[in-house]
Amino acid sequence: MISAVIFDMDGVLLDSEPYHDQTTTSILESYGAKGAYEAIRPYVGRSSEDLWAAMKAKYDIKASVEDLIELQWKKNVAGIPDSGLERSEGLTELLEFCHEKGIHIAVASSSRRDYVEAVFDHLNLWPYVEVFATGDEVENGKPMPDIFLLAATRLDVDPERCLVIEDSTAGVQAGRMAGMYTIGYDNPTSGGQNVNAADVVIKSLNEVPKIIEQLSEVKVLPVTNPTRKMAVVSLAQIIWNEHFPKIISQEQINYMVDKFQSMPAIDKAITEDNYKYFLLVLGDTPIGYCGVVPEEDDALLLSKLYLMKPFRGQRRSIVLFDEAERVAREMGKKKLRLYVNKRNYTPLRVYLRRGFRIVEEKKTDIGEGFICDDFMMEKEL
Repeated sequence: MISAVIFDMDGVLLDSEPYHDQTTTSILESYGAKGAYEAIRPYVGRSSEDLWAAMKAKYDIKASVEDLIELQWKKNVAGIPDSGLERSEGLTELLEFCHEKGIHIAVASSSRRDYVEAVFDHLNLWPYVEVFATGDEVENGKPMPDIFLLAATRLDVDPERCLVIEDSTAGVQAGRMAGMYTIGYDNPTSGGQNVNAADVVIKSLNEVPKIIEQLSEVKVLPVTNPTRKMAVVSLAQIIWNEHFPKIISQEQINYMVDKFQSMPAIDKAITEDNYKYFLLVLGDTPIGYCGVVPEEDDALLLSKLYLMKPFRGQRRSIVLFDEAERVAREMGKKKLRLYVNKRNYTPLRVYLRRGFRIVEEKKTDIGEGFICDDFMMEKEL
């Protein structure tokens, strides 16, 4: 589920790359530089420090990098009110869509703070944007991920739940390195930037709402091939080592993951032991799974049901419970059964709300001296 959209600014919120190009080339030409437009192409989306350090060296400019940067931003800020620049096509609709869906909005721009604020004033973006991060606030500019991670931190949203919109090669690289779903905006005025490394490439911001809706679509997929089995194994490693250290020892976690959640164990369970596994996928990202197996009596055992931490507390598990109940009814079973560690309090409350009741306490020797101290719970169907 996408919880936040982080916009690059120039070339995304407004079609301002030509405006920047004009400022930068005019400064370079004042120092007698030739071919300035082509020389600055590789620096679109990167920091002013990177740009002017390279230009100073290339054209042997006597002014300091600091003075060149100051001149650049003074010109940019002063010219914004009379620039004629407007919001990019589709931006207003995208901002309203995010507002209606409760999606947080941030801006991560390599530009300087005073210029960002001038653009926000000019385009009246303050009612929409919750936080912003600027190039002068991070140690490493794009293509490093620092600026996007800073914006996510200020929003208090995990990177994997953020979507980045970028129009530059460096920006796309930064978004991907931050672990965020990255949209490459193929803006023809952004100087031929290559955004093909993005998760998806768009021609218009009008395409973004549909992408967000697709990424928020939850699917339950049967685990029937090696790729999906490996997804379950990866989820198990992450979830068990994140959630269970406060409940059981690390030694027991390692043993149980290897014995019950490894690739050989899952493959055997499916091919030999009559288990069915289901993968919960949000957009194209696996976020959880469950496993069921028929018991000898009238119960279907819900052997496993796990969700990644960022997706808990959002009622995402409902579809896995529903799938387990569907399988049970197809098999003619009258109830669902599960086991939960007595100290695993949050899932225990979830199971009780789902209509399960505690039937008995059960201690099971699982080998190597490890004991599972569980409640056995059942729900009548």
